[in-house]
Amino acid sequence: MILLRLLSWQYARTHPLRCLLTTTGIVLGVAVFVGMRTANQSVLAAFNQTVGRIAGSTQLQVSAGETGLEESVLDRVQAVSEVRVAVPIIEAVANTGIKGQGNLLILGVDMMGDRSLRGYDLEGDQLVDDPLIFLAQPDSIILSDTFARSNGFTIGSHLPMRTMDGGKQFTVRGIMKSGGLASAFGGNLAVMDIYAVQKVFGRGRHFDRIDVAVKDGVRVEDCQARLKSLLGPGFEVEPPSARGAQFESLSRVYATSADLTSAFALFIGMFIIFNTFSIAVAQRRNEIGVLRALGATRGQIRALFLGESFVIGLAGSILGVGFGLLIARGLAGYIAGLLGEVYGVAHGSTEISTDPKLILFALAIGVAASLVAGILPARNAARIDPVRALRKNIAPMPSAGESRARRLAAAAALGGSLACLALHRFHSAVYIAFGLTMVAALLLAPSLSLWLSRAVRPLLKLALPVEGTLAADSLIQAPPRTSGAVAALMFSLALVVALGGIGGAIYGAIADWARVAFNADLFVTTSDRITSRSYRFPAAVGDALAAIPGVEEVQRVRTPRVTIRGAPVMIVAIETASAGRRVPLHAVAGPEKYMYRLASEGKGVIASENLALLHGYKLGGTLDIPSADGLLRVPIVGIVRDYSDQQGSLLMDRAFYVRHWHDDTVNIFRLYLHKGAAAPQVKRAILDKLAGKYRIFVLGNADVRRYILDIAGQWLGLTYVQIAVAVLVAILGIVNMLTVSIVDRRRELGLLRAIGGFRAQIRRTLWLEAVSVGAIGLVLGLALGAPSLYYGLEISRRDVIGLRLAYEFPFAIALLLVPVILGAALLSALVPAESAARGSLVEALKYE
Repeated sequence: MILLRLLSWQYARTHPLRCLLTTTGIVLGVAVFVGMRTANQSVLAAFNQTVGRIAGSTQLQVSAGETGLEESVLDRVQAVSEVRVAVPIIEAVANTGIKGQGNLLILGVDMMGDRSLRGYDLEGDQLVDDPLIFLAQPDSIILSDTFARSNGFTIGSHLPMRTMDGGKQFTVRGIMKSGGLASAFGGNLAVMDIYAVQKVFGRGRHFDRIDVAVKDGVRVEDCQARLKSLLGPGFEVEPPSARGAQFESLSRVYATSADLTSAFALFIGMFIIFNTFSIAVAQRRNEIGVLRALGATRGQIRALFLGESFVIGLAGSILGVGFGLLIARGLAGYIAGLLGEVYGVAHGSTEISTDPKLILFALAIGVAASLVAGILPARNAARIDPVRALRKNIAPMPSAGESRARRLAAAAALGGSLACLALHRFHSAVYIAFGLTMVAALLLAPSLSLWLSRAVRPLLKLALPVEGTLAADSLIQAPPRTSGAVAALMFSLALVVALGGIGGAIYGAIADWARVAFNADLFVTTSDRITSRSYRFPAAVGDALAAIPGVEEVQRVRTPRVTIRGAPVMIVAIETASAGRRVPLHAVAGPEKYMYRLASEGKGVIASENLALLHGYKLGGTLDIPSADGLLRVPIVGIVRDYSDQQGSLLMDRAFYVRHWHDDTVNIFRLYLHKGAAAPQVKRAILDKLAGKYRIFVLGNADVRRYILDIAGQWLGLTYVQIAVAVLVAILGIVNMLTVSIVDRRRELGLLRAIGGFRAQIRRTLWLEAVSVGAIGLVLGLALGAPSLYYGLEISRRDVIGLRLAYEFPFAIALLLVPVILGAALLSALVPAESAARGSLVEALKYE
């Protein structure tokens, strides 16, 4: 502590910019981790909060995924002796159309029995206190105090909504006081009679779930086991909290992406710290020599530098946590909106939810990264010979033996990587191969930096003989200083190439799939967002559409999710014979000619490729699918490339679905028109005939594809944030290198000025040095990006999104990086170069 106070603190005060730049690497890494993790957790917490407040005193919930429950299931549940009360529930999200209010979560309940589970704390003396009056008026609606006050609603006001029966006016017959149930979904909550909600949202005679409370003296586990035994494997009987786990599985891909990005940012931050500490050891060798001569032990010198590393890591982590919480505020709304678009999930408010464990873990990994980065410089400092340390201007150079040992270790790491790739069938092999490749790149960075520095020397000399030679020699004579900045830049750009390549591959694959899968001329939906599944059409609407002049064929599509082996899987129920003729998706496994015929005969289902890859399903294998008729053991008759859902999808014949799930409602109608029929005219005819009777939207082919690609673009928006962080860290590495380089060469630069060097020459020398580092890092980064992209695609295929994406190097991004990095390198050199050119000649030549 004495050495830290007397030496390290004085050094930090003398070099504040260097300490700031060193800390920034940890700040960014921790901020990305905390920001994205906290945003993800906040959205999950908001969902759980909504679930908890709506659940009230519910102890168990009976459901069957998004397919819903038939009304007859309610009678069976209510007849169980352990059940005290069982009430049906429907949750649906409706867009109010009120500017700035967004969505309204409508809770359909049976007012006769629901009050034993949920407390409706109503304002004043309201008619809704008598549930019979409420039931007798199906246009009744209860609003939360928050929503009512924000929009000027009072008792007796009318709220317009577009229902499945067209536009309707609903009368506000109750207002719930703030808090409790009324605060669910951020306060945007309304309550209606469940049978009215069935009609409003086109749910037929189905409920979303049944909320259950057990009798006094009965264990919840016993009631749960009894209900599972009674209802069979086609139904889920879980506590309300289980819905949070399902939601978390949907957002898993975003959490994984956040972890990978923050890990890379911390990894690169370690290089910045390592580089700065290595140079600090070289600059302070005289100080170290004096300490050793005065009796300081090697352990004390090592502890001094590790102590500095700890302080920097702790300070950077604290700043990173604060910065990350600020980032989380913006990201939470973005992720919540994206999940709402993709999954139609009612997530509620997006207030930031901080987890103390996450904060402590972030502080721990930030400090750990800093300590790891400081181990080698601390060891080197402890090994400095006092006699050599007290001599002037002896810069440490790596020995030939040390460089040879690093190259041999790199060769061994590359050999191990290739061996792991040969064993790619083992799940962990690709991760080990990736890690060994990064280790090899790290070990080779000093040698490659030196070789490339020598290679660019003739070019720099040719461009500017004096300045170019000085810049090249500075890079060649100080490999530790150069290699650290180059390594940080190399890994940053490799991350950019990998993320950009994966993002481009995903976007291209989705665009190609959308062109094939959404080739219908028109799409009739219940919302302008095709992912919305709150409203459903009755099947009879399909007959009305088929009768419209110009319509040749109508495909009815239902897209609920069910839980298979604990994972939510989307069912795409469609007339498979028509789909095979009109929309033959790319077959990955199985005979394309027969798979659609077998599916249309109800002899199997067609699995999406990502479902098969993520969960290990094979052609010819069987799936146990929960249904209203129990557990269906269905063979997989084909595997196709389908991106309907990130978690995977199953294509099955609509007749098979209706038969086993007893649900003939429809989410989307796909319309194919007669040759020569004009889509705008047919759209107009549909709206004229049906818009007054149903809640109906008619979208064109281009509209649907644009919507899908917009969602893909939103998902890739997180990737672009990660790319921006990687480029920023790369630029910081260059700035850090130049800053410490100028301080390290003050005497050299002073001598240049003393023998007649102009300030302009000093500036140009440093500019060329910075651009050279940028160019070397760019070459190595793009080279390392090629295998990084391969590993990224493999990891994404196996564990993240389950998509088998074609390898395509992102040349467009690579070309864009050339001016960006070289320009950033030049800009980052302007201030340090100006500082060096205008520095005091006397101070620079002072004998320290």
